[in-house]
Formats: sequence, structure tokens, C-alpha cells
Amino acid sequence: MVSPFTPMHVRERLAAGEQTGTDTAHLWVTSLTTLLILAAMGFGAAGLGKRFRFYSIASVVAMTGGGLLTLTQMKDVAANLPTPLNGVYERIGIGGYLLWMAVLAVVLLRAARAPR
Repeated sequence: MVSPFTPMHVRERLAAGEQTGTDTAHLWVTSLTTLLILAAMGFGAAGLGKRFRFYSIASVVAMTGGGLLTLTQMKDVAANLPTPLNGVYERIGIGGYLLWMAVLAVVLLRAARAPR
């Protein structure tokens, strides 16, 4: 993961105009990571049956919804204004992906143990 090498500054520094290249790089790395996650979810959905496909679609909707809700408060974060639900929105997006990964692991373990 590259994100530890592209840290975001705290919002007080961003509001003071102290944005650096690592802040921009963080946004690019996060965007690329999100695209790769969506691709992995697409491949999993395509290859692991109808039930997992529907679950994957629901996970993508939750993840995308959380991400879009987070983006609605982007300007407030940069201006150091209150964003009371931003953390909840981020966790919906991230939690949707992490739960999908856990379900993927269970599906793959069951498939590996199934008689052929």
C-alpha cells in the first residue's frame, strides 16, 4: 500500500493553505486504490456465482454511497468547518469493502473444501 507514503495533513494546515504534494498524491493514490478495489469486486462477482454477484453489487453500492457522501463534505474539510458525519460516511465506504473481503474469504474457503 502506498498511502503511508502519501500522508494527508490535518485540516487546520489545509485551511491555512499549507497543502503539499503529499496531499495531492494521497488523493491520487486513494482514487487508484478505489478503482483497483472495484475491479477486484467485479472479478469476484463475475466468477463466484449468482448470490455472491448480488452481494458484490450491494457492497459496491454501499462503498460508492459512502464515498460520495464523504465527497459532499470535502470543501468543509479543506476550510476547517465542522463535518459531523464525515467519519461515519468514510466508515460506511471502507466497512463495505472490508466486509466484502471477509465474505470473499468465506466463499473461497467453502469452494476449496467442496467435493469435486
